[in-house]
Amino acid sequence: MNELDFEKTYNEFADSIFRHCFFRVSSREVAKDLTQETFVKTWQALEKGKEVYNMKAFLYKVATNLIIDYYRKHKEVSLDDLQEKGVDFVKESRQAPDFMDLQVVLREVYSLPEKYRQVLMMRYIEDLSVIEIADMISVSENTVSVQIHRGIQMIKKNLNIEELNE
Repeated sequence: MNELDFEKTYNEFADSIFRHCFFRVSSREVAKDLTQETFVKTWQALEKGKEVYNMKAFLYKVATNLIIDYYRKHKEVSLDDLQEKGVDFVKESRQAPDFMDLQVVLREVYSLPEKYRQVLMMRYIEDLSVIEIADMISVSENTVSVQIHRGIQMIKKNLNIEELNE
């Protein structure tokens, strides 16, 4: 891949990689750094001759590994602590009922075990397909589907919701 092709790749995927990082680390500055590092590591891998068949999946895998490394080095902060510091996960322009509902659901998502939280964020925040998620986290499509289903069931149970679109 030449520099021009890589620049196109960056322009196509940088925003989605940033969102992926931001929703995982909840810090704009850290997410920017992780996004930049994702593309640097990807470029380095390509220069070394790494063959990448699905660039989007590869970028997400690199970003996810960097996020894991970040959390190994830093203490995890709770969602409540972040909200007390003024971090807002939702644009304030939303109507109050939608905003409140989304805050409640996000709180439930963040309380899930990591394997469920990760696939739900990738599926519903990043709008990735089950196939893409499976490729990124190196599990079968069936495993991803089951984790998504179980995560939604946990949220429904915790919120006493009988019907929630999957």
